[in-house]
Amino acid sequence: MNRVFRNEFYCGTAGPLAMTMLISLVAALFLQPLWAGSWNDLALVVRADLIFTWPLVATAGAWAAGREIRRGTEELLATVPRPSWQPFLVSWVALTLGAVLGIATAWGIAAIFVLPIATGNSGGWIAALLICIPAHSAGAAFGMTLGRLVRWRLIVLLTPALAYLAYMAVSWANFMLGYDSLFTILVSAQVPDGAMYSLSSSALQAMWFAAIAAAFLVLAVSRRRWLVLVPAVLVVALTLLLASIPLARHVVADPVAMQEVCTTRGPTICVARHEEHVLDELAEFGQPMLAKLGGIPGAPEEVRFRSSAHPDQPSYLHNTTVTGRLADPAQEREWLANMLVGTVPTCDGEPFYRAFSVAGSWLADDVERAKRLLGNGRVPDREWMTAYFAARVGCDTDATLALLD
Repeated sequence: MNRVFRNEFYCGTAGPLAMTMLISLVAALFLQPLWAGSWNDLALVVRADLIFTWPLVATAGAWAAGREIRRGTEELLATVPRPSWQPFLVSWVALTLGAVLGIATAWGIAAIFVLPIATGNSGGWIAALLICIPAHSAGAAFGMTLGRLVRWRLIVLLTPALAYLAYMAVSWANFMLGYDSLFTILVSAQVPDGAMYSLSSSALQAMWFAAIAAAFLVLAVSRRRWLVLVPAVLVVALTLLLASIPLARHVVADPVAMQEVCTTRGPTICVARHEEHVLDELAEFGQPMLAKLGGIPGAPEEVRFRSSAHPDQPSYLHNTTVTGRLADPAQEREWLANMLVGTVPTCDGEPFYRAFSVAGSWLADDVERAKRLLGNGRVPDREWMTAYFAARVGCDTDATLALLD
């Protein structure tokens, strides 16, 4: 059995599958490195990529099963005492191992960049990442069952689409019925910053995928097809259970990742711990802005980005490179200036937006733009900014127009 497994793993479909998974995942990870510095976010990105890695594994499974049929392996095994299901299961294990190896290698490459700037977390990402093992075992079982039962050479070409539809089917059905929790955790993977799947949710998801794998394996190799009812009933039960649990119990805030980390010198700028790696850069151009606004009535004296201690603060995602540096410092600087002068969401009208643009440009040291926007030959100064913040109170239209005249 060991020799058969080695042949299947090294000379079969598992090797090419591992390489395909590695290349595709590395490309997906590095094209949009929102996971920089965060083990939580890295695990979530890998977990979310199931939507395209699952069909890849299923396609490899369909090819592997079809190859055995073309070789006449089943007929050959009928002449020996060895059970016909053994090579099938060996191939399934090899494919699952190949998929996991490809994912683990891609994760390891990304981990090289995370490790030097890794931020704190509660460790829940490990369980979320381990879901990939039963998930891809289910994908391999689906593809191999399809390739074994459908004796058509072109079925491999249809497998990616069929696997994608199968992956989406249950989640879409639950979404249409009003149970959006299963749809979210399986398809959209919209986990807020600083949050992670709960351990109970990760365990249920792992059991769900394992039950799906068992159902397909029984369907493919058992002579008593009715036995598939046992794992099928378990799949249905787990589906209903996952769908009935509120999303707030599937996805929970990571208490460590949501802790506040603040500057120790100068005006206070705070971020949640999962974005600690950008704090120094934010402080570099944020603290001079706060110092510039110092003493103006109504102007902010500190900046606190998204944290559990201050949930009323705006959510803010800092786009970074793989090394954790801000991807566009100039844009971040402009956004921070706009945030400090306020977006005046309750003050409607062109005068308020124009005054806001002038204030933001002044704070970002773009005096020429501020002067151009003001349009009256005047250069904004602290006196103008004091009047601006005073006009914002109660959305005073007349005072705002006076600033622009």
